[in-house]
Amino acid sequence: MQRLILTVGLVLAAASAGAAERIARIEVSGLYCPSCSYIAGEAMKRAAAGVEIVSFEEQGDGSTVIYLVRFDDAVVGAEEIAAQPAKFGYSGRLLGTEAEGS
Repeated sequence: MQRLILTVGLVLAAASAGAAERIARIEVSGLYCPSCSYIAGEAMKRAAAGVEIVSFEEQGDGSTVIYLVRFDDAVVGAEEIAAQPAKFGYSGRLLGTEAEGS
C-alpha cells in the first residue's frame, strides 16, 4: 500500500512539474458599452479556478481591450480562456503567452 501511495505521489509530482503560472495577452473586441469590458473579463475569469485579470488597456475608441490574464497552464489553456468572451458575443484572440516573471 505504501508503494502505491508513493507511486501515485511521484506521478502527480511529475505531472505538475511542467505546469507553471503564465501570463496571456488576450485581445477582446466588440465592446460597445461601459459594462462590456467587465463582462468579457468576468467570462475569462470563469474559464477555470485561478484565472485572474492582471490588467487591461482600452485601444482606440474603447471597443477593443487587451487583457493580461494570469493562469495555471496545468488547469486551463490560454486558447480556452480567450474563447470565453464569445459566449457573450465578443471576439477574443490570444496574442501570446509567457511564463510569469519573464
